[in-house]
Amino acid sequence: MHSGGVNSIVEPVPFTFSLPLHQGSILLNLERDFELPLDIIEEYESGRLFGWTDYSTSKKPPRYIRILHNAYVERKVRKEEHNAACHCLPPANGVGCGDDCLNRMMFIECDPSTCPCGELCSNQRFRKRQFVKGLKVYLTEGRGWGIMAKEFIQQGTLITEYRGEIISDKTCQERIRTVYKHQKNFYFLDYHKGEVIDACSKGSEARFINHGCDPNCHIEKWSRGGEFHLGVFASKDILVDTELFYDYNFSLFDTEAIGQECRCGSSNCRGFLGKRPSHPRK
Repeated sequence: MHSGGVNSIVEPVPFTFSLPLHQGSILLNLERDFELPLDIIEEYESGRLFGWTDYSTSKKPPRYIRILHNAYVERKVRKEEHNAACHCLPPANGVGCGDDCLNRMMFIECDPSTCPCGELCSNQRFRKRQFVKGLKVYLTEGRGWGIMAKEFIQQGTLITEYRGEIISDKTCQERIRTVYKHQKNFYFLDYHKGEVIDACSKGSEARFINHGCDPNCHIEKWSRGGEFHLGVFASKDILVDTELFYDYNFSLFDTEAIGQECRCGSSNCRGFLGKRPSHPRK
C-alpha cells in the first residue's frame, strides 16, 4: 500500500583524487618554461610538421582556404564615416558612372546609399562581385601553377580580387622566418602603409597568377567603405586559353639576396625578379 509520502533526494557526493605526495607534490609546485617535445621540434625543423609539398610538379595545386573577403588579423575593419558621392546624373537608359565618374577616376567605388545613379551605377564592381568566372588554375611549363582565361576578357575588365590576410610588415617578416620557413612559394602583396596581404594560406585564385615582364594584367588599388581592394585588371584584350600575367615589381626582403630567375618567356624578359646577379646568367 502506497503511503503517499515524499521521496527523499540523495545528493551525490563529489569525487576527487587525492593530491600527489612526496616527489609528486614537488613537481606540482615546480614552475618551469614549457618546452616542446624533441620529436615535435625535429618534425618542425624538417618541414614535415606543416606538410609542405613541392607543388611545382604536383598534379594538384597548393591547398589554401578560399575567402570572399580579406581577413584583418591584427586590427578591426575600418568603416568610412563619410562616403564620397559622385556628381553623375542618372542615365535615361543604360548604366551610369562611366569613365567620366569622379569617383571612378579617383579609384573609389561608389556607395549605393549616396550614388545619384543608384542601382544603375556601374562603379560598384567589387561590392557586386563582378569578376570573370571563366578562369582555370593549371600547371604551366616551367612556371609552376598559373591561371588561364577560359573566356575572352576585354581590356579594362576587373578579372578577380587579390585577397588574403591583412598583416603588418613585422608580422610578415616573422611568418617568413617561422611559419613559412620551409615553404618555397610566397603570396604577398603590398596593401597600404606598412601592411601586407598574405595569401599563403587564405586567399583567392589570384594567388596563382604568375609574373610576366610583358604582362596582360595589372593591379589596381580601389577604396571602398573605408578599406582597400586590390583588383587584377586586364591591360589588353585577353584571348581564350591565354595565361594571365602581371608584373610583380618584385622586391626582396633580404637586400643581399639574389633575385629569382624569371621564366615568363616573353621576348623582353628581364631575366630576374629582384636583384640581378653580378655575373651574367649562363
